[in-house]
Amino acid sequence: NPCGANNPCGASMNPCGGMNPCGANNNPCGAAMNPCGGSNPCSGSENTPIRSHAFNSTDEAISLGKKLWADESLGTSEVACLSCHADYELLNLDKKEGFPHYVKMVGDVVTLDQMINYCMINPMKGKAFKKNSKEQTAMAAYYQAYRAEYLRTH
Repeated sequence: NPCGANNPCGASMNPCGGMNPCGANNNPCGAAMNPCGGSNPCSGSENTPIRSHAFNSTDEAISLGKKLWADESLGTSEVACLSCHADYELLNLDKKEGFPHYVKMVGDVVTLDQMINYCMINPMKGKAFKKNSKEQTAMAAYYQAYRAEYLRTH
């Protein structure tokens, strides 16, 4: 990245003080010479989606996640996430770290999605949510909102 920390046009590396040798015509970070100038490869309609459109807002995802959190029919053990995690129990929400982190019950460092699926498969005796599924996103969104509420109130 010619515009990163070692940018010759940055204030800390500018040997000319008031006179900038990196004026508009010579600046490798300027619009004319910027490799992402007119065409940004990270935005555009030619990108491949990871799934069909699922939500119009984060609140919509959180709402579905809240329903799933209480759904005992997701597995065969007749428990829901809420059965073990009512009133913020057993989530270690007071930890400053988010996911991924080491979870003793799993015996490994896991991401939030992996933890959700661990619970789906083990305590709930159900099936793991598919990667990038609407349900996986909803559960992760609800967990993040649930954790944020805990941190605000405690």
